[in-house]
Amino acid sequence: MKRLILTIIIITFVFFTDASIIANAKTPDFYKMVEGHGSVMLIINPNTGEILYANESASDFYGYSIGELQSMSISELNVLSEVEIFSEMQDATKENRNYFVFKHKISSGEIKTVEVFSYPYYDGEQELLFSIIHDITERVLIEERENEITLAFITSLAIVIIFLIIFSIMQKRNNRKLKLMNEEIRNYNELRTTFINALDDLIYLKDSNFKYVLINKAVAKFYNKDESQIINHDDFDISVAEFAQKRRITDIKVIEKTTKAVDEIEWQDRIYKTIKFPIKLLDGEIGIGAYVRDVTEEYKDQKIKDKTLQRNMILMMDVMTKDFETTEEQLDFVLHECLKITESHYGYIYLYDKEGKEFILNSWTKNVMPDCSIIDKKTVYKLEKTGIWGEVVRQGKPIVVNDFDAPNSLKKGYPEGHVIIHKFMSIPVIISNRIVAVVGLANKKEDYTDNDVYQIVALMNGVWNAKERREALIDLKRERKKYLQTLLSIGDAVIVVDKNGKIEMLNEIAQKLTGWDDSEAIGKHYIEVFKLSCHHVQTAIIDPVEEVFKTGDTHIISDYALMTSRYGTKYFIEDSASPIKDEAGNIKGVVLVFRDVTEKKIQRDRIEFLSYHDSLTGVYNRRFYEETIRRLDNAKVFPLTIIMTDINGFKFTNDLYGHSVGDKLLKSFANILKQECRNDDLIARIGGDEFIIILPDVGKEYAEDIVNRIKKAVSNTQIDKTILSVSIGFASKTHLDESIEDIYKTADENMYRDKLMEKKKYEIKLIDHINSLFNDIKNEETHSENVCKLSKKIGKTMNLSERELDVLELAAQFHDIGKVAIDSKLLEKTTPLNNNELRQLKRHPHLGFTILVNLTSYINISEIVLCHHERPDGKGYPNGLKDADIPLESKIISVAEAYDVMTSEFSYKKRMTKEEAIKELIRNSGTQFDKSVVEAFIESL
Repeated sequence: MKRLILTIIIITFVFFTDASIIANAKTPDFYKMVEGHGSVMLIINPNTGEILYANESASDFYGYSIGELQSMSISELNVLSEVEIFSEMQDATKENRNYFVFKHKISSGEIKTVEVFSYPYYDGEQELLFSIIHDITERVLIEERENEITLAFITSLAIVIIFLIIFSIMQKRNNRKLKLMNEEIRNYNELRTTFINALDDLIYLKDSNFKYVLINKAVAKFYNKDESQIINHDDFDISVAEFAQKRRITDIKVIEKTTKAVDEIEWQDRIYKTIKFPIKLLDGEIGIGAYVRDVTEEYKDQKIKDKTLQRNMILMMDVMTKDFETTEEQLDFVLHECLKITESHYGYIYLYDKEGKEFILNSWTKNVMPDCSIIDKKTVYKLEKTGIWGEVVRQGKPIVVNDFDAPNSLKKGYPEGHVIIHKFMSIPVIISNRIVAVVGLANKKEDYTDNDVYQIVALMNGVWNAKERREALIDLKRERKKYLQTLLSIGDAVIVVDKNGKIEMLNEIAQKLTGWDDSEAIGKHYIEVFKLSCHHVQTAIIDPVEEVFKTGDTHIISDYALMTSRYGTKYFIEDSASPIKDEAGNIKGVVLVFRDVTEKKIQRDRIEFLSYHDSLTGVYNRRFYEETIRRLDNAKVFPLTIIMTDINGFKFTNDLYGHSVGDKLLKSFANILKQECRNDDLIARIGGDEFIIILPDVGKEYAEDIVNRIKKAVSNTQIDKTILSVSIGFASKTHLDESIEDIYKTADENMYRDKLMEKKKYEIKLIDHINSLFNDIKNEETHSENVCKLSKKIGKTMNLSERELDVLELAAQFHDIGKVAIDSKLLEKTTPLNNNELRQLKRHPHLGFTILVNLTSYINISEIVLCHHERPDGKGYPNGLKDADIPLESKIISVAEAYDVMTSEFSYKKRMTKEEAIKELIRNSGTQFDKSVVEAFIESL
């Protein structure tokens, strides 16, 4: 509400105040200025310690909301006692410091060390304490702080400009208020100056001519000049041309593109990061605001982190994993990595013999030898003959000399031709309180530091451990090689286990089967590697190793033993576990010898499966049925029901579509039977398309339910281009004196009775299905209708009876019905057919005959359809019939079809006119077409 009232007053002053009065300020909105500032800021009542205001940065830093902070006292954050606080204030006074160092506790309980800059601030007549707090425990992310300070600075400058404009207008209205406002703006300027001068970073504002108009104390300190020597001057006036030119490039970018510019400059061994941004000045020109931070220390910290990461990567990715031929090669590799980490030019690694007190050369850096022209180069040096580079052993600590050119009593000079050294660092490699090697590095561009020492010490300790581990493994392998050679060469898998159950050896076959490399498996308990289980889940496996330890005798592995590899692969295995005994007969371990018999087991199971199962459908076969029915023929399972099933039209499907579709019918029906029957029910395929189901403890009512479920599932099934239809019959044995053969016979008779009842339904469903498929063939429905009409016209012209015309029309309708069994891609092809494709297409009359001869209602037209592509000259197909051997209806359909094909759009040939088609019929009359039929056709037109 207060801000709303203030806004209304300002608007009133803008519109009703005399424009001639000039003012340069207004009441500063202090809270708006500091709200989004990146520094932690608090306003505190100095008498009570209450926090009256906290900005967002304070909330982020302390972990409390602004509301929580403003309900707290500063004493709740400050963990120092009153005595400690008083002592800190006295120290600040003595040291002439304008800040205090306190310990503050944040919401997580963590104690932070902070610098507190406190200044008096007046809110009316009340004196308050304005505090700026810096976290010196951990530096916040540089970019985040830069953005926050940039935003605060831009906001501050914008507020100053707005205040100056508004106050200049308001001064025309009221001189008394002008004086008050000028006083307030003076206070604000003092606060602003205090704020920006409290920062160590450089903050300044330039005008459009690149001259400074505003700076903080850090800028004056940087240039070592008074403020008056900088304001109204540009960079070329106050600094050397090289540095000024670097600053000018980004200044121009900000002015011309009115965009923020970020750059980094190295100057006098320091690195500065600058953020520059455009600011609209009072005169309407674009100025340049800037925030400059010295990031040298941050860069040094990052460089140390990078070196540590590099060192760790060398250890983990190279030294620990790389396969070195020799120790010399390993240390030579590490030496050159040391040069990279320390940025040195030369280096060496000498092994040190404590007993002989001598250094033995292992590695020189690659660039030393070309630079070194010593005639008699030594590889072994006695300690007493070494100068400063031997001090690392004599003193037992690192030696660093960053001014090697200066006189030093420890130096003994160079041999003639030795490389010139300017900076030098030498590190002892100490293992178990014993110096085993010395690393020397030289001629780094900058001085060697404690961090260089730390990085090389840490690296070499890790390297030496890797070296000793590698050499120990080599020795171990050498000792075991002879002992293991025999076992390793055995063709079976071999695992040797010690008396504690720990693995001592795996040969190559065992490693392959278990999935464990010997270097990983050795030392592990055998149960982790040799995971054994039983093929039958309900049966527990006997642990062969445990049995050997118990009995002291060889144990044969179970026939049903399964071993699971490390990666989940399961193997059937066989063989034995035998004890390893010492001279006294005590068991010292166990030898497991086993082989993979998975393939043999699979083949055996496959043979066993096929002996009782149908290989195509997976259900039981006739042999299993005959053995089982005799076993079940007892009163314990009465009533015992037999269901007989048979696939309708199975031979027709094979003849029409081939055995692959017939096989799909059998598989689909077998799956339906498995799905609809119980797990205990026996399903067997006893003939080509005959299945039998044996239902123990099942009477008529449940059997009828199963039959209905099977028929419902069958009615909803379609395979490729055909349908599935079955006939089912069943009978139940309820008394022991009934013959199981009679029950089988009754079920079979009931099935054939069902087949007679289903026959007509099946034919109707089949012809509807085939018609649907036929009509889906592109253009065939139209073609069929056209041939029907044309054939009927010809028949009438030839004086056929009504019955003959009906037969002719039906045959014409179905003359191409065989195409439903031809590949649809072939039928839709618009380019000429090749020989193979033509042979496939010419099958359609015979396929049509196969369909129609199996349908009672269409048998009378089957031969007509079969012959509609025969020719009077005997060159037709499929049987090459001549003249009188060809039914008249077939001849009529042949002419009608040819005419429709020649005059229709769907043919890949060019469409003929009516006259052209008639000429073609006349031309082929007596050869391809019957002469009398052609004449009748022309007459019918």
